[in-house]
This record gives sequence, C-alpha cells and structure tokens, in this order.
Amino acid sequence: MPTTRGADNADSHILTTLDKGLHVLGALSEDGASSMNLTMLSRSLGMHRTTLFRILGTLQARGYVRRDPDGDGYRLGVRVLSLASSVLADLDVRKAGHQPLQQLCQDTGELVFLTVLDGDEVVTIERLEGSHTVSLRAQIGSRRPAYCTAAGKAIVAFLPELQASAIVDRELVAHTPRTITFPTLLRQHLTEVCRRGFAWDDEEYLAGVRCVAAPIFGMERTVLGAVSLAAPTMRTSWERLWQLGPRARTTAREISRQLGAPEELFDRFAD
Repeated sequence: MPTTRGADNADSHILTTLDKGLHVLGALSEDGASSMNLTMLSRSLGMHRTTLFRILGTLQARGYVRRDPDGDGYRLGVRVLSLASSVLADLDVRKAGHQPLQQLCQDTGELVFLTVLDGDEVVTIERLEGSHTVSLRAQIGSRRPAYCTAAGKAIVAFLPELQASAIVDRELVAHTPRTITFPTLLRQHLTEVCRRGFAWDDEEYLAGVRCVAAPIFGMERTVLGAVSLAAPTMRTSWERLWQLGPRARTTAREISRQLGAPEELFDRFAD
C-alpha cells in the first residue's frame, strides 16, 4: 500500500537524520575538537556540506551547538551540559546512596529505594528489598506519579514554584480513595512536607502500602532525588510511619552531605 510505504520511508528518514545529528555531536565532543568548521566536519563524517549545514543549524537553534563569534567554527553548546549534568547527578546520587541505603534497609527490614524526578513521575534508580517474610518489591526503572507518592512529594515540595505548579495544578487522578485530588489540599500537604523534611503516603497510590520519603539535595541546594521507604499497612501503624520519616530524613541527609549539600538545609526541619 502506498500510504504504508510512505510512512515507513518517513520513519526511516527521521531516524537517519537523528543518527547524523548524533554523529555531528560526537565529532564535536572528541578530544582536541574544541572547534571544527564545516569543511573539517564534512571530511571527518563523510557528510555532504548542505546536509551538514542544515543539521548544524538545527542543533544551533536548540542550543546544542554554537558558532564561534569570530570565525566559521562550530563547538558544543551549553545545552549539552544540561543533558550531561542530569545523567551525572543520577549516577552521583546512586553512588553516594549505596551505604546509607543499605544501613536504612538493615535497620528497618523494609523496602528502601532511591528515586529521581522525570517530568511528572518519579523513577526508581536503586532499591534494596526488605528482610521481612512479607515484604514489598520494586523494580529499577519503575515509574510512579509524583503527586501521590511519598518519593514524588518529597521532591516536588522543594522544586522551584513554576516547576512544582506544573505538577500540582493539573488534573489529579485518584488511584485509591486516599489520593489527594485537590491542588489546594496537595499544596497544604507539601507545605507540611517542607516543614518536616520528609513526605508520607498513606495508601495514596497503592492500597495496603504506606511510605515515607526524604529529599536529597546537591551542592547547589537543588533537590536531586529522594530516599523512600515502603511497608505494608498490616505492620506499619501511623505511629510507626511517623517514626520512619525521620529515619529516612537522616539517610537523605547523609547522602546529601556526600554530594556537598550545606548542612543547614536539614537543620531547619522539625519533627
């Protein structure tokens, strides 16, 4: 069918163009390639100058490539740093969290995991399963809504206002009868999270599961992720949940300290 072939050709063209763009970024990122002009890139990549010029123009418009102000050379743009810093932040958090997470899991016997924010969801990047006979499980890479999970709320509460509003001021779907679905109430909840330094989830995402979580900060005082602990309600009363919150906060503080966060960020929190 002509229509199907046309769609296939379009998909192939898009992927080929993307691949060429990535090769351009790769060439500009090689050691010693601080700046390369159109001719140098064309020879290095075996790419037609017209095609290369269009790709460079697109990358420049998006901030991934910049042109030398006093010449015809191209070099990587600052937008590339935002991609790299996001990846490095995740890797640094995971590395710094290894020992503190193990200690928290050992002390509580519960599922402990590490999350980062991706859009309006939290993604698990590390997890240690509890030692109890009946214990919860989590998969690395699993995603959950930020607005109704302890891990998500621990991060959202410390985001810049515009970024937090994009998550809070929207339709909040109920996953259980306990899910907070009114933005005004969620904001009040997040204010309390800011005061205490840890968040909680009382069966708001999954029935029969209670969670606590605390934010992890970096050197620039920005929130990088969260330490979270999940346990079945059958052995986690509200009183125990309230005891686990400060434990998660202590673990988050230790990870944050390793990442260079100022101590006073945690000194302000109240139990």
